[in-house]
Amino acid sequence: MNIKSRLKGALWSLFDRYISVTPLTRTKEEQSSLDRESRRIQLYFHSNCCQSVAVRRYCRYIGLRVVEKDVERVNAYRNELLKGSRSDVRLPCLRVEGRKGIKWFYTEEEIKPYLRKRFSH
Repeated sequence: MNIKSRLKGALWSLFDRYISVTPLTRTKEEQSSLDRESRRIQLYFHSNCCQSVAVRRYCRYIGLRVVEKDVERVNAYRNELLKGSRSDVRLPCLRVEGRKGIKWFYTEEEIKPYLRKRFSH
């Protein structure tokens, strides 16, 4: 990662830390259902990656409480990602457990439309 990308990521991380996201308003039943679905979704990310921050914020916006795994802080998460995905670390990465098996989404451009389609309000 070059210096420009690191700086941009650090700025996004600061932005995320100090400016909160207002989630969509949902009924208690809807949110409860969403919380159950959230347990089957894992987001592999890096806190200084702009795309990772954008996906995390979008998850918060739609009220999805995914399991967040920072691959830079915990090597076990990095190893999980290497073992389960395409044998490389591309972030952000969303792992979704479903009836038909496990699906992996590797870019913000793949992740957001999937979440929008599956969890639209």
